[in-house]
This record gives sequence, C-alpha cells and structure tokens, in this order.
Amino acid sequence: MLNWIKFLGTAGGRVVVFRQLRHSGGIWLNLEGINIMIDPGPGSLIRIFENNLDPQNIDIFVLSHRHLDHSADINSVVESATQSTKVKKDLLIAPKDAIEGEEPVFLKYLRKGIKNIIYTNENLNIEYKGINIKAHIKHKHRGADTYGLSFESKNKKIVYVPCGKFFEDMLYTYPKNADIMIFNTTFVKPKLAIDHLSAEDVKKMISYLKPKLAVLTHFSIHMLKENPDKVANNIEKETGIKTISAKDGMKLRF
Repeated sequence: MLNWIKFLGTAGGRVVVFRQLRHSGGIWLNLEGINIMIDPGPGSLIRIFENNLDPQNIDIFVLSHRHLDHSADINSVVESATQSTKVKKDLLIAPKDAIEGEEPVFLKYLRKGIKNIIYTNENLNIEYKGINIKAHIKHKHRGADTYGLSFESKNKKIVYVPCGKFFEDMLYTYPKNADIMIFNTTFVKPKLAIDHLSAEDVKKMISYLKPKLAVLTHFSIHMLKENPDKVANNIEKETGIKTISAKDGMKLRF
C-alpha cells in the first residue's frame, strides 16, 4: 500500500519525552512506495516493531535536527536497517552539526552503512526515484541547526514543520496547499524564552499556507493538559482548515 504516514510517537518537551508520557519514535512516511524514517527519537526501534514495520524496508533517514527527542535512536534504527552495515541504505539527510559537529549524534562506524549523507541547507532539493525532498527555511531553535522539510511526488506533497520559534519568514518559505502539513506544536501559547511553536503560531501558518490537512504533534505537558484534540478543533474552527492532533500509532493514508 502506497502513501501513508505512521506516527511512532507524538511526544515533545523534556517531561513528555523523557518520562514517556507519550511515545517519541518519530514519523514513518511512505511516499509512492519509498519509506522515509523521520526523526527517530527515544524508543524508535521498539515502536517500529510494535507497529509491525521493518527497519530493513527503510530507504531514507531524515533528521530535522540533532536534539535527542528527534535523534536518540538514529544509531539503533540504522544498525537494524543495515544489518550492522552489511546492507547499505541509500540516503541520510541531516544538518551538518548532527553528523560532524562538536557533539554529533550519528556514530562514525555506521556511516559505511549509508551510501550518501547529505547535509541540509536552505533551498536544498534532492531528487530520489521520482520524489523530491526539499529543505526550506532554517528555524530559530537554540542548540541545533534545524530545517523545515517537504516530501513531494508528482501528485502528493507532505510538509514537516519541526521545532523552532515562529517568525514571519516562515509564512513565505513553506509551500502552500500541501496535502498534509505536520506541525510540531509544543505549546498552546507562545513562550518567549523557548524556541518552540505554539498553537497560536500554527494557526497563523495554517491560515496563510492552507494545507488540505493540518496535523499537530510533538506535545509538551502543557499541551497534554489542554487536550490536543480540543486545541486542534479550535484551530479548525478559526481557520476553516481540517486540523487533527496525532496519536501514538496513528496511521494516515493520503
């Protein structure tokens, strides 16, 4: 079956991730039969098997940034997917500081299990077997280079807006009218000292970019207390755009 997204986790923030109040396994995207593992955080390998998926079927690994809630299991998943580097996988896409920085998150010995490692930068466009993976604007996210991404085929467009503080240029650099736009919506209201999106920020982006479906994920304890379903419903009422909150293990077909 082609064209689906599996949420292997929806946790965001220290408490929810590192107390595992929700899972943090990242996002598995199947686009035109190509399997893309995005942001495999803590427990990703376990969540993959729990959801009857097989790491050996992954074609591409993607890190939006190197923070542990997005990268902690990248080594375990690559080790499993490559059968300890014996079977090479095609592509890893990540910011340079995740691979070669002072505190890289990807182990050197596993690099031989990846045919091509590409560093994200603004306006990056990678063509792979009929799909395009694009990096958009660099986010304002303390301690890690972070980029928004889109995954596009001839007929489908999935956009991933990872962590970062909202600023106006984000309205003009992400593509409009995506089939699905996934937002890491950590808070209900903006927190000036913390570089994460809030529901109020996401509402602005949805209103301007007009995806067919908006999906909220990456929830802090504050969001869980407010009820992500309620927050999503409020956004939908105010924008007129279908908006849902992701659940652990949720599968979307598109």
